[in-house]
Amino acid sequence: MNVVVGIPLYVMSAAALLAIVSGAFTLPGDLRRLPEWIGLLGVGITLITLIAMWDRPQSGFAGEIRLTHMSMLMSGIILVATLATIALSWGEPAGAGRRGEYIGLILAAATGMMLTVVAGDLIVMFIGIELLSVSLYILCAIEVTRERSLESGLKYLITGAIGTAILIYGFALLYGMTGSTSLNVIGERLAEAGPLTSQPLLVSAMALVAVALGFKASAVPFHMWTPDVYEGAPTPITTFMSTGTKTAAMGAFLLVFTGAAQGAIADWRVLIGAISAASMVVGNIGALRQTSVKRMLAWSSVAQAGYLLMGVAVGTAFGAEALIYYLIAYLAMTLAAFAIVILREREVEDGDQLDAFTGYGRRRPWAGVVMTLAMLSLAGFPPLAGFIGKFMLFSAAIDSDMLWLAIVGALASAVSVVYYLRVSIVMWSPAPVRDVPERTLRVPRPVAAVAVTGGVAIIALAIWAQPVIDLCRDAGASLLP
Repeated sequence: MNVVVGIPLYVMSAAALLAIVSGAFTLPGDLRRLPEWIGLLGVGITLITLIAMWDRPQSGFAGEIRLTHMSMLMSGIILVATLATIALSWGEPAGAGRRGEYIGLILAAATGMMLTVVAGDLIVMFIGIELLSVSLYILCAIEVTRERSLESGLKYLITGAIGTAILIYGFALLYGMTGSTSLNVIGERLAEAGPLTSQPLLVSAMALVAVALGFKASAVPFHMWTPDVYEGAPTPITTFMSTGTKTAAMGAFLLVFTGAAQGAIADWRVLIGAISAASMVVGNIGALRQTSVKRMLAWSSVAQAGYLLMGVAVGTAFGAEALIYYLIAYLAMTLAAFAIVILREREVEDGDQLDAFTGYGRRRPWAGVVMTLAMLSLAGFPPLAGFIGKFMLFSAAIDSDMLWLAIVGALASAVSVVYYLRVSIVMWSPAPVRDVPERTLRVPRPVAAVAVTGGVAIIALAIWAQPVIDLCRDAGASLLP
């Protein structure tokens, strides 16, 4: 039994436990940030471990955990999202008085996300999805004095429970038809099974799994919880859900469909393609009507799920490569945008409203530049990272004879320009005269660091795209037999 393969998970689990235990003690002023430092140290050690293991892909526990280039790269994306979330939570009111539990749950959720993408077995994947889900239910509702936070946690719990029931039912049918929970064995049985259309139970199993993972990815028509939950949750947690949870969901999609179900690609390609197209259309149209930047970014994340699912729908190594690159770009864009929202929320009441950003770029030019870069990149303006990612996804769709999906994506991107540019224009408009003075805020360095790093990454991922694409190519190739 190869226990070394689980080292990244051991470190993250230990850090989560230490952070939670530290919350049981009343720490003096010098140590009140101990949970955050435990979290940062745990994530840092785990990242170093993954980098050290990059050239030695391996599996352990009878193949139930697999460290491939794909799983290690996606784990790295999750860890960067976790690191940024801890930094964005510096001074977060939701964590006041409960820092140990707050940071511990973030680390527990990250462990579940990693377990999902390194899974070689349906049971391990299910445990990972449940660990991240339960942790996030609590984190969404952790600000118990605020009604919207409690509502967010309750809505996520109810819809998450429905998704869990559907997922376990789909996995059960898949096990019943193939006789195994191992993804490798399932892949072999599906390749031997022939057309799924002659086997209704297998069709049902694949459909149920797609629906359940669609809930986690905020894909249409399983997105109904996303705007309310994203708006009500503490904004650092919203950021974490938008980046880390989406990465875990896309990793699960790739493992089950592009990986295990590769032999049955003709039977599920249209289903995933339809979900992708619907998500791009509905997400972008829904974002047009929003006056809250958080809700706008929530609807945007629905659309982004559609773009990402395009990489799953094509079912090729190139599709997986494009998906992973766009995930990296999406991480940078989302962190930059949400960091500016967090900064504004701490300055004024209802700081997530669009009118609260009027003239904000003139007041804080660096924040205006970062937000503008994030919006332009999310819209797909060249030569930024978002444009390169979308270009790769559209190219993968065209190469796989799914021209219709690329056309839908291009038209949806054109619609998105309206609301992304609206934010940028408002940021640089003349500021109105306010009767009530704003709070003067010394910018928290960790929040500013995340914002600036995200903005720089948007440009860097475009200038030095080739080395990142090479990593993504290795990751995509490792997914297929």
